[in-house]
Amino acid sequence: MRILEDDQKKGEITLKIENLNDLWTLYNVISKEDNVTARTNRRVILKEGTQGTRKQMVLTLKVENAAFHEFSNRLRIKGLILEGPDDLVSFGTYHTFNIEPGQQITIKKDTWFKNELMRLKKTSKFESNFIMIFVAIETGLATISQITNFSHKYITTVKKNIPGKRYEQIHRNKAYEEFFSAIKGVLEENIKNIEINLIIICGPGNTRDHFIKYLREKGSPSYLSQIKSIHASSGTESAILESLKSKELASLKEKVIIFQETEKIQEIFKLLSMDDGLIKIGFDEISVSAKQGSIKELFLADTLIRGTSKDFKLKIESIISDVEYSGGEIHILNSEQPTGKQIVDLGSIVAILRYKE
Repeated sequence: MRILEDDQKKGEITLKIENLNDLWTLYNVISKEDNVTARTNRRVILKEGTQGTRKQMVLTLKVENAAFHEFSNRLRIKGLILEGPDDLVSFGTYHTFNIEPGQQITIKKDTWFKNELMRLKKTSKFESNFIMIFVAIETGLATISQITNFSHKYITTVKKNIPGKRYEQIHRNKAYEEFFSAIKGVLEENIKNIEINLIIICGPGNTRDHFIKYLREKGSPSYLSQIKSIHASSGTESAILESLKSKELASLKEKVIIFQETEKIQEIFKLLSMDDGLIKIGFDEISVSAKQGSIKELFLADTLIRGTSKDFKLKIESIISDVEYSGGEIHILNSEQPTGKQIVDLGSIVAILRYKE
């Protein structure tokens, strides 16, 4: 993301969007009631009874909501038209911007919070998305999910009754064939229109190995080289979370933000289990620790910042400023990811201290 102009007197910042990560950042920065200006296309009816024509124009919207669409590389911003060509638009009507990489936009806020400016100015190491399909599999049960740098999407669960060993092998083989075929169908349906970086098959040994063998015999060559096999304890969603912590995926840490966040979350739970007083949870306790300068790392769920009231944002801003002033690190986690959900479960704000208070 390039900041082209920063006029804090007017509360305006003009940006050039360069990649998908920039769209995710803007999704977390743009709030209801902000004014956003961008070049867009809008259907204009110049003659009654016609379908009209699409014309390019520059509009300013008063934002009502924003939606992040990672697989279409778009940020959709809906709002009321405040400014535009007088002869082509009706002010106070709705319009939606479809913001994509390469576009330029101007955001105007009554107040720019420090954490918002920090997110705009911070150079990201995650310039592009990294898309993974996880298949957790055990005998008769498979869970399929999609994880990217920006989301964790549960796809489906596949179940099949597999006859026990006392039944004839032909019946067991037929059941396994149907089970594997159903999983393969879901897998291929979900990767056919997406550029997948990695397919992770995880679960207990035998079933996992047999499924991978089945894919190599019956699957498409286009994705077979992207398969990675990892041991996990089950075929449930928890096995996928277990796999995120595996040493086999550690080499991807620089490319995939969730692996870095997973490492940090493990540290939090390790310190919690030790009960050594180095973890603080909750707004009130953390606010005190921040003022004392004892916070080493602060973890926030993005929902604490996005879509909350101005008064609450000011309180969060105060904590962030205190942590920064004392040299602490700040991590804002995506609440759509497993790591962010864990922070939400802990109250949406967690701190690791430098020392016991």
